[in-house]
Amino acid sequence: MTRWLVLGLAGLGLAACTPPGPQAQVCNPVTEQGSVSGSLTPVSRLRVLDPDKTEVASDTVVVTDSSFSAESGDVLVSNCNEGLLRKVSSVSTQFVGGSGVFSQAVRKVYIKTVEASLEEAIASGNVSLETDLTIGEATLVQALDGVSVQNFTGRINLTNVKFDIPGVPGGSVTLNGFIEQTLKPRFDLKFSNGSLELFKAGMGGALKASLTATIQANASYSPFSLNKELASWNIKRAFVVGSVPVVVVLQPRLIAGVSSNASGKVTVTVGIAPTFTTNVELDYNRSRTTNAGWNNTFAASFTLNPTFNYSVPVQGSGNAFAGLVMDVKFYGVAGPSLEARPFINLTLNGNSGTAGLKTGINGKSRVAAGFKVLGKGLETSYDGPSLEEARTFSCQAPSTCTAN
Repeated sequence: MTRWLVLGLAGLGLAACTPPGPQAQVCNPVTEQGSVSGSLTPVSRLRVLDPDKTEVASDTVVVTDSSFSAESGDVLVSNCNEGLLRKVSSVSTQFVGGSGVFSQAVRKVYIKTVEASLEEAIASGNVSLETDLTIGEATLVQALDGVSVQNFTGRINLTNVKFDIPGVPGGSVTLNGFIEQTLKPRFDLKFSNGSLELFKAGMGGALKASLTATIQANASYSPFSLNKELASWNIKRAFVVGSVPVVVVLQPRLIAGVSSNASGKVTVTVGIAPTFTTNVELDYNRSRTTNAGWNNTFAASFTLNPTFNYSVPVQGSGNAFAGLVMDVKFYGVAGPSLEARPFINLTLNGNSGTAGLKTGINGKSRVAAGFKVLGKGLETSYDGPSLEEARTFSCQAPSTCTAN
């Protein structure tokens, strides 16, 4: 009797204690899954948390589970929010509630945590992760006027998306057309001896575009350049490799930009309507001695169908692009960014009514500084060079363009 009285009083006393650390928030699981090939062997001290029993704060994880245990040095992982990956620094346990009856109290484990990397959770293995963006939900974050979106993998229409020419009343560059894409993000990781040896982030597939740029001005103007973000989305995927969830947040952005100058009044319209088969890839190799281990590659094939109308000829230039940027986060940490942008570069030759046209697709990749969530050594930023596949044409007013 005395023993149960003591335990009951202990439970009551613990219930009155203030839980350590900041107020934790609900852990919302990432349910949409990508495809996985290969396997990973986790370390023995990895603890996979159940989102339904987990709450999170900036440096604290709270687990409500009668049997859960953890020790300093353990690694925690979960498909929680944008992904949870942390290392345990200290642990305390409390029994909360139960009206002073120990057997009815709820056991909460309060875990102080620090940053961790995936290579601290994985001993070895080789895995490929791929997701089809035509399935699952893509949350539209924003879309500017003139941009209409059926869905992310459908047709994104551009209707009179206007860039005003600075200092020229009524002067503008106007974009019309659409972009459709079936690009698939893909990630490859190789671990050995508790170290991330290889990492690749790629985006490949088909990108169909129709892009028309109209430049109109009633006076000469100096060179200018403007860029806009037209729309953006937020897509979450959990890749479950054995028992280990690898959580990736994909943040596609539709971007467009123009630059131009002219020696006088001008009206010109140029367009392309290609379908690109393309692949842009950023890769890390721990044994590579250049660029802190990073490199980028790009390949594309296409057939171009340029159009041209040049009713008021002058000397100058007109450039336009509309493309897709795929920003990627692993476990909530910003890292790789992959970009594919169809472009038009027009050089106006003056009163002859002719122009030179260069058009194609540009690919680029980069990684943000501090991207060490996958492994040590990846935190150095890398901004890869722009790579392009293009063709050149000679154009004659009113509508002829001939490949060079």
